[in-house]
Amino acid sequence: MVRALVVVFCVLIAWSSVASAQEQAPLRLGYLNTAGDSGERAYTSIEDALKESTQIELLDARDVLQAAQGLGLDLSAFRQSSQREEKRAIFSNLMSQENIEGLLIHDVFGGGNTLQVVVLGPRGEELADVRYRIRRGRIDQEGVLEVLRQVFSELVPVVLDYREQQEMERQRALEAQERERAQQAQTPAQVEPLEEDPREAALAHHRERFGNLRPHLKLRAGLVAGQRMMRQSTDTAFEINHNTPLLGGGARIDAMLAILNGGRAALEVGAHFDIAPYTSRFADEELAGQYMRGGGEVRYVRGFSPSVQGRAILGAELLSATLAPNSLYTGHSYLAAHLGLGLSYAFGELAQLNLAALFTPVLSGTNSAGAYGEGNFGPSAAARVGLTIDALEPFLLGVDYTYQLHLREFPEPSIVDAAVNSRDQFHTALISVGYRFDFGS
Repeated sequence: MVRALVVVFCVLIAWSSVASAQEQAPLRLGYLNTAGDSGERAYTSIEDALKESTQIELLDARDVLQAAQGLGLDLSAFRQSSQREEKRAIFSNLMSQENIEGLLIHDVFGGGNTLQVVVLGPRGEELADVRYRIRRGRIDQEGVLEVLRQVFSELVPVVLDYREQQEMERQRALEAQERERAQQAQTPAQVEPLEEDPREAALAHHRERFGNLRPHLKLRAGLVAGQRMMRQSTDTAFEINHNTPLLGGGARIDAMLAILNGGRAALEVGAHFDIAPYTSRFADEELAGQYMRGGGEVRYVRGFSPSVQGRAILGAELLSATLAPNSLYTGHSYLAAHLGLGLSYAFGELAQLNLAALFTPVLSGTNSAGAYGEGNFGPSAAARVGLTIDALEPFLLGVDYTYQLHLREFPEPSIVDAAVNSRDQFHTALISVGYRFDFGS
């Protein structure tokens, strides 16, 4: 099986060599284990396969790490995607200084059951984030083959393009020297337009990979706590207040189904459900009631950088807060659309912060089973703040806060003689645990 690994890489090199019509020198490759003892078994299996290839010059990991430390790069800079992006120029300097054409960063997480190999190109740019399921830190030969197939399918074309650009720059420098010698006795030539900077080309290629979006499914469930504050009144002395704490349970389902636009965008769907029974004192009575909220969304996700993603949100939700039958008020219900924008920021591999602002127009709704008549359109909105802890992936911990406001007017109520204005506010927080399933690359 190890020979098969060598064959895979040699085929990639040979194909590219034919395309470039020149013999290729071995690829200068660095391979660092950032996981310590927990990643040593899988690291050794992959390292042995790399050592067998005559097309690879595998550099001493200690020499690479020593050179990196001399430039101010420690192991955390290699492990965390946010630091790799922040210190991109230093990584580029390291690759140039040590003549490294490819750098593989080895890590394991999820209790030793997920292998991660991050691939850096010759300019310090992140080319791929390869992940593979393993068991207890071990990887079989089939897994080694699959990981290296993905690594070299991304790395080899970039290295060959880099070598070609380096050769073109060398030729241009030689030609420039020849022109300078020929023009020493002549009038200085006009400055020619600058050609495309190879570094800018590399940055453009890297921008194409922003987002690092992958198909996955997240399931979460937990405790819901909050407060409902409703007030409805007329211009006269009529007023009803229903303020009650909420305590119950909730669940969230989020799935990224399709990767679009070359990996820079994705289509995501989500669903949510919360329920909280309560007993509320109303009109000098203790009445049973229930808060219920459920709905779904479709989201267009766009990656702006490895850490920042934006979302356009379209969905619908049914929300109700009810009371047991009485003479004044038995509850509101709202069927509302969700139209809004969201933004998320990833703190490396540790956590992700999610923000969203929503316009939530009520499509239909009732008040006390129609006792207050038909409601008019009124401003309705929601805001969401969520923090998901990813450090324990595939296990998840999350906290999600939601604020909702519904303003309604009921111009022809049957209970009172004047139009009724309703202001309904909900503060809810879900504390949840969950699991992430990856089902695509």
